[in-house]
Amino acid sequence: MGEAAILSEKLKRYGAVGAGLIPDSMATLRLVEAAKNAPSQGYAEEPPATSSSASTGSRKIWKKPSGGVQTRQDILELLDETIRVQGIVQTEISQLARSIAKEAKAEKQEGKKKKKKALSITEAFRRIKEMQLPIDPLEELNLSEQAFQKLLTEYEQDQEVSAKAQLLLHPEPKGDLAKARSIGIEKIVEIHQFMVVEMQKVLTEFLALDQETRRSFSNKACETTAELLVSVAVEQQLGVHCEDVEQAIQILPDGSLGRAVDAKLCFNTVLHRFARCTEQLANMMQHLTGAAQPRANKADFLEVLRNMADHSQKAKDFAKKVYEEYRAKTCPVADAYRRFEDFAAEAPAAKEGLEDLTPVELQLCYDEYREDPEVHRAWSKAGVENSIMMASCVTSLLKNEASAPLPEDKKGKKMKTSEIVEMQELMVDEMKRLSEASSAAAKASPSSPWRAEIAMQMVQSLASAAVERRYGVSPEEMTIAGIQNAPALQKNERFVRATEKQQEIIMAVAQFCAQ
Repeated sequence: MGEAAILSEKLKRYGAVGAGLIPDSMATLRLVEAAKNAPSQGYAEEPPATSSSASTGSRKIWKKPSGGVQTRQDILELLDETIRVQGIVQTEISQLARSIAKEAKAEKQEGKKKKKKALSITEAFRRIKEMQLPIDPLEELNLSEQAFQKLLTEYEQDQEVSAKAQLLLHPEPKGDLAKARSIGIEKIVEIHQFMVVEMQKVLTEFLALDQETRRSFSNKACETTAELLVSVAVEQQLGVHCEDVEQAIQILPDGSLGRAVDAKLCFNTVLHRFARCTEQLANMMQHLTGAAQPRANKADFLEVLRNMADHSQKAKDFAKKVYEEYRAKTCPVADAYRRFEDFAAEAPAAKEGLEDLTPVELQLCYDEYREDPEVHRAWSKAGVENSIMMASCVTSLLKNEASAPLPEDKKGKKMKTSEIVEMQELMVDEMKRLSEASSAAAKASPSSPWRAEIAMQMVQSLASAAVERRYGVSPEEMTIAGIQNAPALQKNERFVRATEKQQEIIMAVAQFCAQ
């Protein structure tokens, strides 16, 4: 996966580039891997000298293209300006976070009796606005992150665009190298886990604001404000600068890795924990920006739900059919992948701008229009709630937290804990076999690279079909049973181990597709 593709993926997951203070550890590690592979693809090992000029005094002044971003040159100039603005914002927000943390420390040392309230999200937003930071060029062009993502995917193989995308995704490190080297891998994971906790606090506070206040935040403002608050917390509670954490992540894949990893700590397990924290941060950031600016009006939302309901039933029938043929050995895994790819291509096209609504964004749209009976019926048929329940169930089980309560109309089958454990272990066994077969098939056809989202869907769908065939339990019913039996399952080592293994297999599928 090249730099432009990785940046495009980050935009899809986070919704905005942000100030870059909260590190996306998985994107960082993938970018290092991309840089290693770059020479064989004809990419330059170092970005062209002109790429860094965006932050110098001799840079060309950016002019807003009158007809919008249409040409390759427009893309290059937009990337340059975005890099420049991001660099300024990152520096200023980082300094503000440090200043706020110092203020709090000074007050504590003075022994003030009256405890000062923590910085609120609206106060943080006000302080950022007072700084009069440069306007984000995407906002100035009224170009959504989704539209920007599409533009980038058109130039994935372009050397110069990739070099600039690298600078935007992975700016020149500003941390203290000596301090970064002292931050071991266990500390990095601990910091990431702390960021998740603080980000949840920010999200909870933001969702409690009235709608008018939330609407006053743009996507960029949401992300930058959240990054400020999380950075302040990291400074105050852990005494670490976020830029030092990012620098520490960058040096992990080199020779220092062997010294950084504790002998008792398996690197694959650490990478899995990285991925889990990164995914949680991405989901919460999507939730935050979606709560500020919903992307679909009611009519469009209904259309999306109806298309999903129709496609969902077809997808279930399709997966069962392919599984039976795969099981009978009349459909090799490579053929199964191509059939899943063709099936995805035949899915009904959503309205422009709404093609990639995530489950989080769909949930936010539903919260906006849930009082409408027509919306409620369409939502139930679309099965979005099932996807959200599955994600919530896995997260809560892995974190040993209470699962979200089931909707009133979700009862499900009564199952014993032992039965659920057996089904989960079968699911993992099937996924492991499918993943290994898929990896071998993908390597055997290097001229036709596999898409991670299709491969992951295939592996999960076929494994689910295997479980349903043996136990007569659908994925939805298994999820409901998991929530109903969560307290017992969280204490069951076999189930927790199988759930963690399931997540590792999904990561492995994504990784072999990216190679």
